[in-house]
Amino acid sequence: MEYVAAASIAIFLVTFFLIVKRPRGIGLGVSAGIGAAASLLLGTVTLSDAGQALLDIWDAALAFVGIVSLSITLDAMGFFRWAAFKVVKLARGSGLKLYFYVSLLTASVSILFANDSAVLILTPIVLEIVMQLKMEKQSMYAYLFSAGLIADTAAMPLITSNPINIVSADFFKYSFIEHLVFMGPVAVVTIVTSMLVVYLFFRKNIPKSYSTKLADSLNTSDEVITPIQLKTSIITLVTIDIGYVLASLFRIPVSLIICSGSIFLLTFYASPFQNTAVKNQGKPVKSILKQINWDILLFMISIFLVVQGLRHSGAIDFFASVFTWGSTLPSFLSILVPSLTVTFSASAMNNWPMTMLGLLSIKQAITVNNLSLHSSTALIFSNIIGNNLGPHFFPLGSLAILMWLGTMKRKGLTIKLVDYLKVGSILSILEVTAASLVLWAELTFLPALHIIT
Repeated sequence: MEYVAAASIAIFLVTFFLIVKRPRGIGLGVSAGIGAAASLLLGTVTLSDAGQALLDIWDAALAFVGIVSLSITLDAMGFFRWAAFKVVKLARGSGLKLYFYVSLLTASVSILFANDSAVLILTPIVLEIVMQLKMEKQSMYAYLFSAGLIADTAAMPLITSNPINIVSADFFKYSFIEHLVFMGPVAVVTIVTSMLVVYLFFRKNIPKSYSTKLADSLNTSDEVITPIQLKTSIITLVTIDIGYVLASLFRIPVSLIICSGSIFLLTFYASPFQNTAVKNQGKPVKSILKQINWDILLFMISIFLVVQGLRHSGAIDFFASVFTWGSTLPSFLSILVPSLTVTFSASAMNNWPMTMLGLLSIKQAITVNNLSLHSSTALIFSNIIGNNLGPHFFPLGSLAILMWLGTMKRKGLTIKLVDYLKVGSILSILEVTAASLVLWAELTFLPALHIIT
């Protein structure tokens, strides 16, 4: 094996180890940054590659920062806690209704604020709710699995629902609306599938009822959003969604929209127009800014560089050939096989590096083999499906699932790997199969539907 090929594989493996194990608590950005620096020093990538990576990633990275800061600001206002308490009250003591309402709330937050934000914000709130409702441990798991797995499932219909969606859209130059047209129907089917599958796993543990008196006591929390905060939050979210559509029509980067909305809401939060008593109980602006995962910027650029180095190892050639072969299979298999290829790969190496590897491999497959618009579109969105739904097959595949497991462990609830796999692996395969079927139907029965690559 040539030196550069061996070096690129070694750098990738070391980087992957650092990302997963994070020795001495080093951040994701630093972990990937070490790999990127090694790639440059050992010559597996060039400064030109680094510049191209920056051009490919900046929109997704900045959008992620905007989404997270918006989510943290809303959380500081009490918006998500208010929504969760409303869900508990709406269920009116029915454990089954509460399960489905929590699932829908989780899906909504994931769609609007990305899966990572949904997991980090809603998992502690859901855990607090089920504990205050004095549910048994097995019953808690039904709602917590709903909060974790469905959050990871739902981050697909909008470009902004998951940073990897933005990376793909920027890489292949398709718009917010084009993504929504394809992934909207796919997301509806997979969210419903996820809710039903998780329910079937935990149906015996979901309580028939819970105390409405205990539920009413939840509303006595000090962190209650004020009317002006609530109205401003809703107006801001609606404006951002309208901005996404306009940005798509005029080819404006989505990061500019979400960051503008985030800055506006943060400015409002820091303004004197709020109820002073409530504001003083909230987090100071400095605290909110510190909670933003700033090293995600370094992580996204760095992991792209590390993966680019793998082109010397033949990895991109390998996946390009698999994708090309898969696209020639008959009927539904032309979508399912590439989606499952990405699924298992993302589960083994994490969906971030697999997203980058998938994009580079698909681009090569399209260019070298002169694939049709139909086949190109199928591969691009198969990569989205596999990297959105496949990673929770195994916990290492998704940063959101790792954060979800870590949050519960800090609260004293540990889920064994075998218990997770019983749900996560089966759910992942069923979701990917259902999503692939919907995508195949879209491309088959709506032949004019495709994106220009």
